[in-house]
Amino acid sequence: MIIILIMAKPFVNAWELVKLIGLPMIIGNGFGTLLFVVIIQSVLNDKEKTRAFQTNCTFQIAEQTLPFFRQGLNPDSCKEISKILLLGTDADAVAITDDHRVLSHVGAASDHHTPLEGLATKLTKKVLEQGVIHVARSKQDIHCYQDDCPLQAAIVIPLKVHGATVGSLKMYFTHPDKLTEVQQELAEGLANLFSTQLELAQAEHQTKLLKDAEIRALQAQIHPHFFFNAINTISALCRTDVERARQLLIDLSNFFRSNLQGARQLLIPLEKELEHVEAYLSLEQARFPDKYQIVWEIESGLEKVLLPPFSLQPLVENAIHHAFSNIKENRKIIIRIYTENEFMNIVVEDNGTGIDSERMRILGGQTVDSKKGTGTAIYNITERLEGIYNGRASLTIRSEVGKGTIITMSIPLKGENE
Repeated sequence: MIIILIMAKPFVNAWELVKLIGLPMIIGNGFGTLLFVVIIQSVLNDKEKTRAFQTNCTFQIAEQTLPFFRQGLNPDSCKEISKILLLGTDADAVAITDDHRVLSHVGAASDHHTPLEGLATKLTKKVLEQGVIHVARSKQDIHCYQDDCPLQAAIVIPLKVHGATVGSLKMYFTHPDKLTEVQQELAEGLANLFSTQLELAQAEHQTKLLKDAEIRALQAQIHPHFFFNAINTISALCRTDVERARQLLIDLSNFFRSNLQGARQLLIPLEKELEHVEAYLSLEQARFPDKYQIVWEIESGLEKVLLPPFSLQPLVENAIHHAFSNIKENRKIIIRIYTENEFMNIVVEDNGTGIDSERMRILGGQTVDSKKGTGTAIYNITERLEGIYNGRASLTIRSEVGKGTIITMSIPLKGENE
């Protein structure tokens, strides 16, 4: 309208024309501008919704696949991951490989893209060699050896752990148009998440191995303090009671066999631990006949429940060597094992001298100086219970000077087989 006023002649006629068209043009242009802004805003909102949906979809898939990635790259875990991806994306087939073979292929072309065989496409080999993403938008780009393969497009993304390519994620499509930019971004995001999950799984595995090594090292610290005393006792009995000496040699053999077996295992059945304790008590009572009264109170049906090796025997040994230092008679140790609230409770109770309050405060939290042995039994057991059961097991000590000590070890029954 300004151009009309400047250029049109005569000016009076130009002005009349502008007055005539001014209001409709302003209204029309305003409406057009409004519509244009609304369209732009709608496009931007759609992009945001798409990103939000894509992010939500990615995290849902990541959450569902995490338990399987914790198992590492193997045929079983990868098959489940591929199924989840096939349902959660628009891909017609999903495959996962390690660095030399296909671990899983779910969806279209499963007849010739067979798991646990060599890599079926040159495209995958190229990704594994170069460690970069490759996109194929034609059947020829995929380089499948099968002429009638229905796969027409694909995106292959390397899976990396600490920068090294350990496998690939492949999303296939039966029509090139289905491989949109959204699907490509989704695949790239998933591959990055999967690589992170693999790194976390590897770190978790290494942590578990380290924890297992630490637990085994703790178990290896359990050494009997009475070896030479037992040998001397057996040697003396060889002249006076040959049959008794023979039985003690068998008990000694069983004791050390249990030591060797326990050092190689994180958990053993309760019946094996009881055999270990009985062998120890047999040797100890041979040295000091009738010096200690041992009372057993064991609930039936617990024989196969698993527990850490060398967890009961050191408690009994502690009671024998430390509880009765100033008591000459009526020395009694009660070993009580029972279930309560989905826990197996193992109780070693004595009527000895008890433990003073200062010593009680540090027992289990650190090693304790002792005139007999190393004084590490309670600390050792506490550390192993924490390492194996992640805080679900416990060891508690109740003691009163002059009345005795009760040590209770609680081990969860739920999931003990796992």
